[in-house]
Amino acid sequence: MALATYAVVRAGDKWTIKYDKQNYGTFKTQQEAVNHAIKTAHRVGEKGHNAQVMIQGIDNRLHVEWVYGKSPDPPLD
Repeated sequence: MALATYAVVRAGDKWTIKYDKQNYGTFKTQQEAVNHAIKTAHRVGEKGHNAQVMIQGIDNRLHVEWVYGKSPDPPLD
């Protein structure tokens, strides 16, 4: 089964979520984007898919932030 990877990356002075070579959403803060990506990845994981969230660090490299089944469930709204 393929791994669904949601990458939170910089988009100028904002943040976006990159999935499957497409950008989704514009967020004012990195944390807003991370929270949204985790909730999305969690929903995908509940449907039986492997999912993870990565974030762009200050070194511009992607680092694993959250993995379905290994990390805590996302916070409730």
